[in-house]
Amino acid sequence: MLTISRLFSLLMPAALLAACAGAATPAPATVPVVVDDLAVVADGRLEPAQSLPLAFLAGGPVAQVFAAEGDTVAAGDVLAVLDNTEALQSQVAAAESQRANLALEQSAAALERLSAEQALADLNDSAAIVTAQAAFAVAQAHDALLKADRDLKNVQNPVSERLTDAVADAALALQNAQAGQQLANVSPEQQAHALAVANTDAAWRAYQDLQAKYDDSNGNLELLDAVKRAQAAYQSALDAQLALELQISTAATNQADAVAKAQEAYDDAQANLAAAQRGPDADKLALAQANQALAAANLADAQRRLALVANGPNADQVALAQARLATAEARVVAAEAAIPAAEAALAAAQAALENVELRAPFAGTLAAFDLQVGQQVAPGQSLGTLADFTRWTVATNNLTEIDVVRIQAGQAVTVVLDALPDHPLRGTVTAIDSVFAEQQGDITYTAEITLTDTHPLMRWGMTAAVTFEK
Repeated sequence: MLTISRLFSLLMPAALLAACAGAATPAPATVPVVVDDLAVVADGRLEPAQSLPLAFLAGGPVAQVFAAEGDTVAAGDVLAVLDNTEALQSQVAAAESQRANLALEQSAAALERLSAEQALADLNDSAAIVTAQAAFAVAQAHDALLKADRDLKNVQNPVSERLTDAVADAALALQNAQAGQQLANVSPEQQAHALAVANTDAAWRAYQDLQAKYDDSNGNLELLDAVKRAQAAYQSALDAQLALELQISTAATNQADAVAKAQEAYDDAQANLAAAQRGPDADKLALAQANQALAAANLADAQRRLALVANGPNADQVALAQARLATAEARVVAAEAAIPAAEAALAAAQAALENVELRAPFAGTLAAFDLQVGQQVAPGQSLGTLADFTRWTVATNNLTEIDVVRIQAGQAVTVVLDALPDHPLRGTVTAIDSVFAEQQGDITYTAEITLTDTHPLMRWGMTAAVTFEK
């Protein structure tokens, strides 16, 4: 189909040639080629950027209507619901609860399986440690039994070489202590003390003699110095004597204490030997026998425990752990098997609920919507149209094959609405159909233009002239 601009571009050169034919000027030898550089012009129709007819996917009586024609709604807003919505909502809630319960059961079963696997692994891993601990317990019980046996023999046979040796050793210790006490009377310290006493007496006499001479000298200073030196010598000799006396006294006390302790030890050894010679003590014998029996029983129990674990973990415990693991695995399998059916039931319930709810698929304005409560509707029945009037497009469907090759996506466009000729609008080519249509023998294509300008008086369906700028 030829556009007005295209027709004009073809007719204009012919008219000019006809006008020039009657002129007196000679015709040129060659006719110049006329180049068509006019912009492509096409017809279009104003449309919202997005529009969609509204319909229920299910049929039935309308229970509630939440919107009216002309209302602006957000994406996902419920516009109306059918009569059985509450029942379907209950089914969805029940299906969601069932799916959640299965998910919890699956998680719990998985945790139980992990715990059972760990318990079984621990039994196998700890077998060597348990065996070593059991062997150590046997060794300890054996040592305890040996000690209990020795203690029992000692109680049963109280008169032993140990007791007689103890008496002999105590007697020898007492004799040594007594001898030491006697030797202290003739020790070097005693001899040194006697000499110290003699020295002290000599120093005292010398000091007294010089003091008498000084008293008769009427204050002779030389005698006074001699008196002081004699007095110091006397004090030094006296200090040495007292130190020896303290040393001798301390040694004597220690020797006496040693003799007393040796005597006490000898008396105790004699008493123990005498008690042993009278026979075993009944209470000690009963206690030693009880300890020996307990030690024997402990050894037998430790040996029994070692026998149980010597060949690996306890069979009963392993069987119990394996049964626990099998039960947990069965729970996991059962939960996993039930989940697809629960998910399918939930999806079916949600789909059924969605079918009885009419929701806005996108944000826009209800361009046409006439629905009443109680109205009977059929699945797919058109109930109105939702359109997005925040953006506008113009669609042309009469671009010829000659015109379409001269435009491309992103190309600037000027749109003049027939109803608003004084308000040209700017736009951009956003799409060009690849598939052609045949109109009255012409091959045509459709292009979509997105407007960047708007006007408050724009209305859906207005016709427009579209100029594709070069």
